[in-house]
Amino acid sequence: MSVVPRPDRRQLILGTALLATAGVANALRPSNAPAATIDLLRAIPLALGPYRYDSAIALVLPDAGETSQRIYDQVLTRSYVAAGRPAVMLVVAYGAAQDAGLALHRPDACYPAAGYHIAATRQVDARPGAVAPVPATLLTATRQDRIEQVLYWTRIGERFPTSALAEKLDILRANLSGERPDGMLVRVSVEDHDPATALDQLRRFVATLLVAVDPMTRARLVGDAA
Repeated sequence: MSVVPRPDRRQLILGTALLATAGVANALRPSNAPAATIDLLRAIPLALGPYRYDSAIALVLPDAGETSQRIYDQVLTRSYVAAGRPAVMLVVAYGAAQDAGLALHRPDACYPAAGYHIAATRQVDARPGAVAPVPATLLTATRQDRIEQVLYWTRIGERFPTSALAEKLDILRANLSGERPDGMLVRVSVEDHDPATALDQLRRFVATLLVAVDPMTRARLVGDAA
């Protein structure tokens, strides 16, 4: 199990420089924010292959405070069950316009806020074998007698940042060029002690999800190269 590498010196210098211009970016923030281009409730089916929606399972959710309301236009939370398979918990959060003062809430922050300990984190591809990879993170979250394996990725415009710093940099670059890209957080998780087994299960669920949705929704979830 490998640990996510820390940003290198060049990335940190760039991050410091861009963060120092955050005030300028905010001042220059475009006023023409794009309208939402997806309705998550309609776009994500209640039935996904062998999986069916089950509302009985509790999920760890992003903070529902005022900041989250400014970041996200929509948050979809569902759990899915299938015969002979572990229940899969799905969270999809979408914001039509990301700006320099805000960033998507990543699970490695919201899980500890819910009392979980992050035991391990590594970078993976959510769609191995696909033409366009989806850089994602797999983490193990533990709390008392519960162990949850969490696979997630964030999309900012056409980029897939794999750290909070990279996410912030992508937003700042876009803002400084006069753009406010849309942002998507996709998170799937299962209760499982074994990260390798869980990753295979979660990848299969993601593949099932992407087949079940229409091309426009698929592009919002995994980029226009889907």
